[in-house]
Amino acid sequence: MVEDLSDFLHQPEWRRQTRWRKAVWTTVSRLGLTGIHALPLNRRWVDIHRRKMPLVGLDPALVGKKIVQISDLHYSPVVWGKYLEQFLDWVNEVEPDVVTVTGDLITGGYRYARNVAKLLTRLKAPGGVICTFGNHDYSIHGKRPKEAKRRGDYLEQALEGQGLNVLRNERAIFKPAEAVRGLTIVGLDDEWSGNIDPVRAFADIDRASPILCLNHNPVNCVDLMDYPWQWMLSGHTHGRQVATSKLGRTLYPHRHRTFTHGYYSVHGRHLYVNRGLSYGQRVLDWCRPEITVFKLDVEVPTSPAQKII
Repeated sequence: MVEDLSDFLHQPEWRRQTRWRKAVWTTVSRLGLTGIHALPLNRRWVDIHRRKMPLVGLDPALVGKKIVQISDLHYSPVVWGKYLEQFLDWVNEVEPDVVTVTGDLITGGYRYARNVAKLLTRLKAPGGVICTFGNHDYSIHGKRPKEAKRRGDYLEQALEGQGLNVLRNERAIFKPAEAVRGLTIVGLDDEWSGNIDPVRAFADIDRASPILCLNHNPVNCVDLMDYPWQWMLSGHTHGRQVATSKLGRTLYPHRHRTFTHGYYSVHGRHLYVNRGLSYGQRVLDWCRPEITVFKLDVEVPTSPAQKII
């Protein structure tokens, strides 16, 4: 019986589960309790989404370079390494130049910090793997500064010990040898825990350089308009709105989400919200787990009259 359960969790028969999963999802999502749905799903359901990333001032040598975004791995007792490994191998198959991981790498203790660091070494990109943190990376201690810092520092040390780049209100430059000007990548720390510090992250930044911002939770996108990013890559939502029923809105009055999944033009800038890779909180088509492949391109600045608001 134990072996049968293990086989089911590793290789679920998705077509046999559609009705009961839909019933569970519909019930819990209306109450804002989508975290209850956390069972493995069909591996073929993961979406590899491809789109261009036009940037004003991009060096011609960077045109065609690929930035791959993954998010919300939630490596934990629920989301297993074997499930995640296959998708990291898929990332390698698209031959990325840079891989960005926009937060919620783990939902677990110190052991998972070490495990996710080792797991991410599977990724191969000449420009490196860049990680930022989300709320779950600080566990339930995000609002306790001393304990949150200890846990965040431990995860950072584990990742950097494996040769990965961690940006916590910091920035990196992606600049291949043939390029005159690089792409500036700003990584913001987690908003929920209060560790976000855009003033520090954008201090003395070259505004003439194209700037990509990594920000786990897109809830504060509009609040960050004073900073000179052109594109923002986020995650956190798993593609879903929460508390959609009257009862759910009563229980969770502050959980409305303006940006849930996909692309948004926000005051003429570009926001993309990745649906994440973990298999929790999924059923509806627009909540499929996602790998996003961006191909860099040159954007021609628009006149003020043409600007999208």
